[in-house]
Amino acid sequence: MSTEDYVRDLRAVIGPRPVNFVGAAGLIQNERGELLLLRRVGSERWGLVTGISELGEALEETLRREMREETALTLHRAELLDMLSPDRLSQVANGDQFYSYTALFRVTEWSGDPVPDGVEIAELRFFPAGDLPPLTRLGEKAREVLA
Repeated sequence: MSTEDYVRDLRAVIGPRPVNFVGAAGLIQNERGELLLLRRVGSERWGLVTGISELGEALEETLRREMREETALTLHRAELLDMLSPDRLSQVANGDQFYSYTALFRVTEWSGDPVPDGVEIAELRFFPAGDLPPLTRLGEKAREVLA
């Protein structure tokens, strides 16, 4: 079952009430130590490869799938850095509420050439750690980790 199907089915039962979502995000650096960031369609801020886990999916597998879907990169090895707990309740435009728990990984081995999917992801680019663009909240965590 896809994440979209799972969320749709869950929301049909519970409505917009708060729910916990678990996902994964990756710090992906090239050989020069630059951080790969993505800009989602409709957003001006840059962020990490990230996504919600599918039902029963291991967190490293979530990151592997999201890297493939969003960037066309293949994950070979990743190291868990931190488990980020929510500091606030989030709400999307339709009123659905959620708390987001995110496993933050440092991607230590990967292959391929980054290519945005053109559906969710508008742009991918490597940035020097000391010269990052405006970031999403999760992207700001990356800045802390890289400092």
